[in-house]
Amino acid sequence: MITNKKTFALGMIMLISFSLVFVLIMSPIFGAGRNGLVYADDMFNSLSKGSAYFIDQEVTKAEKYAGTGIEVTLAAADETQAQVWTTLYTAAGADVKTAGTEVAIKGDLGNIMNTVLVDADAMYYNNGTALTDKYGLEGREATYAWYNSFKVMDEALKNQQRFAESAAINSVIKKAVEPAYNYYDIEIKKVVDYKGIVFFLMAFYLVYTLWYGFAIYYICDGVGISMTKAAKKVEA
Repeated sequence: MITNKKTFALGMIMLISFSLVFVLIMSPIFGAGRNGLVYADDMFNSLSKGSAYFIDQEVTKAEKYAGTGIEVTLAAADETQAQVWTTLYTAAGADVKTAGTEVAIKGDLGNIMNTVLVDADAMYYNNGTALTDKYGLEGREATYAWYNSFKVMDEALKNQQRFAESAAINSVIKKAVEPAYNYYDIEIKKVVDYKGIVFFLMAFYLVYTLWYGFAIYYICDGVGISMTKAAKKVEA
């Protein structure tokens, strides 16, 4: 039973208009057949990518390891992975010997890191064909292979108590390889260039959430449903 027609009507108007806007948001009218949610997701992914470039810093760090020799044996998951790792590290100028799933690597850590960083930079700028031309592998496949081999190398270096080299490898993984892989094929955008859109999207999200909340509140008030604080029980 409606006890307050005015608030009930206001609530229904707000709920209906909320639903109409929702239909509009879910319509594929935001370019390239995208709906509003996909558009916003793409926008924030692009803005996030624009703030995730640290490869130049890693290149500077890698210079400190030029001439630093390493000698490790990496255990691959299978012979196919071992052959991929052999291809990568050979291209990085290392002396590589493969026996089954074991890949013995002897080389200059600085050269290896720089090779990975060049590949990561190409992937960051969506140039996966550069890695395909270089290794005969799809860009993300090659990047993932670097990631996996570096993870194993990290453990090998720790076992040798070469903790500084291990930290350098980990830094390349987190600040270069992972962003290059995860953000591949995403357009790069800077927040400073899209401040108006970012402000609008954040403000719209806040207003739209409150819009729905007040619609439900007014409808409930219109039918006599209200929230009141329970009276404090007094014990005799």
